[in-house]
Amino acid sequence: MFELMAEDTTRAQAAQAAYLAELWHRLSAQHIALGCSCTMSGISVTLEDFERDIADYLWAESERLGQTQVVAFLLAPGPIAEQAQAVRHILQRLQDGEADEAVAQWLLRRMGKTIESYAKLHGPSVEAPLLGGAKAWRTGYRD
Repeated sequence: MFELMAEDTTRAQAAQAAYLAELWHRLSAQHIALGCSCTMSGISVTLEDFERDIADYLWAESERLGQTQVVAFLLAPGPIAEQAQAVRHILQRLQDGEADEAVAQWLLRRMGKTIESYAKLHGPSVEAPLLGGAKAWRTGYRD
């Protein structure tokens, strides 16, 4: 009985990680403008440019809260500063079941809030279809 419950939890966590990975994938390639709206100056970045910042936040927060298993999971591939596409790799490892339940739950809760807040500010609604082209995206933006 407990094995079935653990399998269900693992599948649910893998599905949530897959959803967040797909959402991050489509958001991270978008360009966002930073700067003053009153002039044409400013810079354009992609959300992908923030991957290490997000991973660094997760690492710092897990250390601050004494989540040693989360720290070990995050640093297993090496120092955060040297991890390319850190968010994508964390989510892939979660999909692959490399984290125990507590670590996955801790990370998915925080990554979900972070990625969905990016979607709220810079992308379509969270409920918008993941596929369907530009028209689906345009109709999925929040008011």
